Amino acid sequence: MKSIGEKIDINDASIINKSDFLNIIRDEFKMIISDGGVLLIVVFAMLIYTTIYSLAYGSEVVERVSIAVIDNDNSTSSRAMINGLRSGPNTEVCYEVENMPEAKHLFYSRDIFGIVVIPSGFERDIIAGTQTNISTILDGSHLLLYKQVLEQTTEDVLTYSASVEAMHLVACGANDIESEDIIQPVAYEWHILNNPSMGYGSFVMPSIIVVIIQQTLLIGLGMLGVRRRTLANTQTNVAMSVFAKLLVYISIYGINLIIILGVLWPLFGFPYNGKTIDVIVVMMLYIIASSALALTISHLFKRREAPLMLLLWSSIPILLLAGVSYPMQAFPKWLYLIGRVFPSSSAVNAYVNIGTAGASLSDVATDIYTLLALAILYIITAIVMEYKYLLSYRK
Repeated sequence: MKSIGEKIDINDASIINKSDFLNIIRDEFKMIISDGGVLLIVVFAMLIYTTIYSLAYGSEVVERVSIAVIDNDNSTSSRAMINGLRSGPNTEVCYEVENMPEAKHLFYSRDIFGIVVIPSGFERDIIAGTQTNISTILDGSHLLLYKQVLEQTTEDVLTYSASVEAMHLVACGANDIESEDIIQPVAYEWHILNNPSMGYGSFVMPSIIVVIIQQTLLIGLGMLGVRRRTLANTQTNVAMSVFAKLLVYISIYGINLIIILGVLWPLFGFPYNGKTIDVIVVMMLYIIASSALALTISHLFKRREAPLMLLLWSSIPILLLAGVSYPMQAFPKWLYLIGRVFPSSSAVNAYVNIGTAGASLSDVATDIYTLLALAILYIITAIVMEYKYLLSYRK
């Protein structure tokens, strides 16, 4: 290593030796550990965020959603219908009101999230064998609550309808109702794949983990880059410096992923169906691409707080561009292409398919190739930006 005051010739390509490489790794670890803000974001933020989100989504499904019932029939049949709604796991009949204005008041004050209206003449129509209707008013602004109430009311109505049909068959002289194909003329069986609990946590957590990796790297390395430029830089081999730093970030995030997938995932019961080697390949490429992108843009910031203020707000748009809440196939072409610039878009699709659906690397080959191309591209840009910085530093 040359002294700080000595002029360094960039063309002095010095033979890359093991000692220099290890020194860069050691210095990078020192910089991360000695900087409280960077240490929190790069090392601990991923574990903290994962734990908090896992606790929030740990129950997986919403249960006992409050609803109100307007019983305009007040009959035995209507009471049986209400008892079905009350006993279901998804809904809880908190109020039985007399009229719609009272139910609307509860609905708009957020005391309930659904209204079930049983019409007058409900039992009479059932006995007469004519069709009757049960109205349901739901909160479409909250899809999870909407789904749970709709699912429970639909299931209860179908169950009660089947019991009514069974009573009609008995009245008509059918002796063996179970052997009749009238109630269910087409046998229907359904099996839930990949997300057995149909839980929101199992759906969203894999995508959140991937985006957290990229965002903490962008913010943390942006802050670290500003600090690094305030110190003397004596590195002459830029490529060696970039690759050594990438190795540091791979080791940090690799340990975090082992803890998350090996401890937190089983603890909260999130599904994991992929082959470990396939997940390692995807995450390795993803961390390299994200780290190289972070090293590249770290040279764009002049103030230490700038990465945090500029990049923190971008987490939600990047999550959306990854196709978490809306399928990428439905994006406009230009928006889809913007999303592919970020490694997270390809990594989310690849990891969700491998880790949740049990796909193989060949099944996500397009995403793998995209991550590889982005890794190469951003490594080159990181080297170029570091080289330009060294040129300006020595002038």
